[in-house]
Amino acid sequence: MSVLTKLEFERDLNCLDISLFAQCRALISEGMATEVDQLIESRAGSESQDEIDRIRLIRDLATGSTALIN
Repeated sequence: MSVLTKLEFERDLNCLDISLFAQCRALISEGMATEVDQLIESRAGSESQDEIDRIRLIRDLATGSTALIN
């Protein structure tokens, strides 16, 4: 169960109330970096381009770090 789903279940939260940055950071930390793009696309237009660029940079760094380990 993902961290976000677990939080929604345990605390009766709606992920829309959690910032896009926090949601993406949780996905990346769970090794689900490919899902970040889907999440960004679903929130397109409601987030600033700076925020989206920052999230993509973090995702790219995390993906690159994993590739170096493997």
